[in-house]
Amino acid sequence: MEPKVTIVCITYNQEKFIKQALDSFVMQKTNFDFQVVISDDCSTDSTPTIIKEYEQKYPNIIKAFYQKENLGSFKNYKFALSQAKSKYLIVNEGDDYFIDENKLQKQVDFLEGHPDYSICFHPVKIIFEDNKIRTHIFPLKKEIKKELTFESLLKMNLIQTNSAMYRWKQNALEELPDDILPGDWYLHLLHSKEGKIHALYDVMSVYRRHSGGIWTDTDVAQKNLYRKHGMKIIKFFDSVYRKLTDSSEEYLNNVYLPKFVQIMDNYYNFGDVDKIVEMISSYHEIFLKSIKVENPVSKKIKKYKKLFVLLLIVSIVLLVLNLIQLALIIF
Repeated sequence: MEPKVTIVCITYNQEKFIKQALDSFVMQKTNFDFQVVISDDCSTDSTPTIIKEYEQKYPNIIKAFYQKENLGSFKNYKFALSQAKSKYLIVNEGDDYFIDENKLQKQVDFLEGHPDYSICFHPVKIIFEDNKIRTHIFPLKKEIKKELTFESLLKMNLIQTNSAMYRWKQNALEELPDDILPGDWYLHLLHSKEGKIHALYDVMSVYRRHSGGIWTDTDVAQKNLYRKHGMKIIKFFDSVYRKLTDSSEEYLNNVYLPKFVQIMDNYYNFGDVDKIVEMISSYHEIFLKSIKVENPVSKKIKKYKKLFVLLLIVSIVLLVLNLIQLALIIF
């Protein structure tokens, strides 16, 4: 018999944090069975050893997988999700944790009583390891309504990863694109098309920000994030645009294009011309639309038009050279 809830947890070199996460899982008080699927991505520290201790102590709760080679966070994430067969699911990465022993029970109680809802979430406490930014709650009660919609979620992600319990869509992995960031926002949107979204106001988990994490709050860190993962972030917005909004012009103009320009500008400021060329080459249709459509970002993006023309010229020259080379080989 499958557990009612699966907590999916991925880890990589998180020996400082993983014990706190595991303790927060096993402390949960429920009137139903739940399981923790944890996949370690070939950590080189003591993370696997700590997991094995909990696996031996709580064999009915912890189901661990130890990758023999490093898959990368997204592949490891999809692998862990593929092991879940339960009715409900929560994702909690190894550096985050729960702070309410009744979290699972509260969320299951709501979803069981409201079959027309597909997501139940709550605010979280955000803590910073370096103490440069003080602890705060996200989102604030005044920022969220009891009910969210797919349309409101398109504009802003108010649902932090480990706060969301999904009425798990069993074919979600088939619809989740590879190598996108953020993957959790896509899952939120995917499930929000299946039903309504409800917010509980209890703060029941912690999201930890630290130097080893992907997402940070500082301006410099965000610029570095866009530089390192910009193409994955663009792929997220492009996938939402094409697959979830049916190529909505409103989403394109108000959400996708501003982010496209922001990432392109970031590459430009760092002097990453090769990345700009990759963006234009991979998303030339979006680039051309951004020039033609009159919107707040169209003027800004036109400065890349010369670069695009240059790219086309280079492509044509390379094609001609390849054809000449081929002709010389044949004849």
